[in-house]
Amino acid sequence: MDKEIQALLSLSMVKGIGPVLIRNLIAYCGSAQEVLNTPKAKLQKIPGIGVRTVQLLFEASKMAEKTDKELLYCETHGIDVLAFTEADYPQNLKFIHDAPVILFKKGSVRFNQQTSVAIVGTRKPTDYGRENATFFAQYLAERGINVVSGMAYGIDIAAHKSVLQCGGITTGVLGHGLDIIYPGVHAEKAKQMLEKGGLISEFCSGTKPDMNNFPARNRIIAGLSKAVIVIEAAESGGALITAHFAFDQNREVFAVPGNIDRPYSKGCNKLIRDNIARLVSHPQEVLDELGLGDNKTQEKGLSQESLSLTLLNEDEWKIARALEKADLHIDDLSEKTGFGVSALNVLLLNLEFSGVISQLPGKVFRLMRKNA
Repeated sequence: MDKEIQALLSLSMVKGIGPVLIRNLIAYCGSAQEVLNTPKAKLQKIPGIGVRTVQLLFEASKMAEKTDKELLYCETHGIDVLAFTEADYPQNLKFIHDAPVILFKKGSVRFNQQTSVAIVGTRKPTDYGRENATFFAQYLAERGINVVSGMAYGIDIAAHKSVLQCGGITTGVLGHGLDIIYPGVHAEKAKQMLEKGGLISEFCSGTKPDMNNFPARNRIIAGLSKAVIVIEAAESGGALITAHFAFDQNREVFAVPGNIDRPYSKGCNKLIRDNIARLVSHPQEVLDELGLGDNKTQEKGLSQESLSLTLLNEDEWKIARALEKADLHIDDLSEKTGFGVSALNVLLLNLEFSGVISQLPGKVFRLMRKNA
């Protein structure tokens, strides 16, 4: 058994000793084991360490039985225990000021070999929000991006599902131990995610999904990712917390704008107005901002198979091609395809009935990518 991981776990299990304090103590003492072995009198000479902290450290020194049990549970259930000092620990996350000293990971995801982008939003999305989450997640996943979210209802699970449907990589960050899935209805999706993605948490097994855990979870979502995309959010809540964490961590933040009259667009619009997030209307814009504009390694492209159709006629196929890279207003679509608006309306209606496209507010049309 790795004694240093055991010592780190002991320290992290004590309430009142957070990751910033643990790393400071290790910097003074040399290792987590030395922190636990350092005499009280010497610990009290460390700047910022008082009598209460020393007493908490004494409690940590008695955690061996509890940590042994946790490490055995992880070994039995295929959970990797990642210390912040190890090479496999996510490098993006490692350098935020309050990065967890221990992470629990289940699945095949390799954070340091894949670019991660988070998609977050409200638990009560409109069709507009759900469609955007599905489209953005699939587009990114098809280009080799690990799509990160929080396994919650609404935008989170829509993004995870979309990635699973196209065979991409997606990671769920949990606000509880890996021994449970919350909400329980997402357990089957969580199981599927382990094949090409994974689940991670900073919480030991047995930790319940208490409300206080979720802001901490949100800082990890932001910290893992090169960018955070917010798709529908109220003026307060978890998605905005994640966005502000990302902004503070010098990550790129993007927000999909929405109808000013809808409550779950107000958060996104506010992020844009306050210069916290950049307005984004297409996922390629995110890739371009991250310097990944030429990242085509896993791009499937537009094909009859990817649209899951029987056959399109020549006119319909021309419209699908025009919508491949971006949503278009009917006037722009008319200009690109050469069809008059009256003829175009008929073709668009047929394509909409077939599930090939969807109409957004303001006579804007979107190609709906589906897997055969």
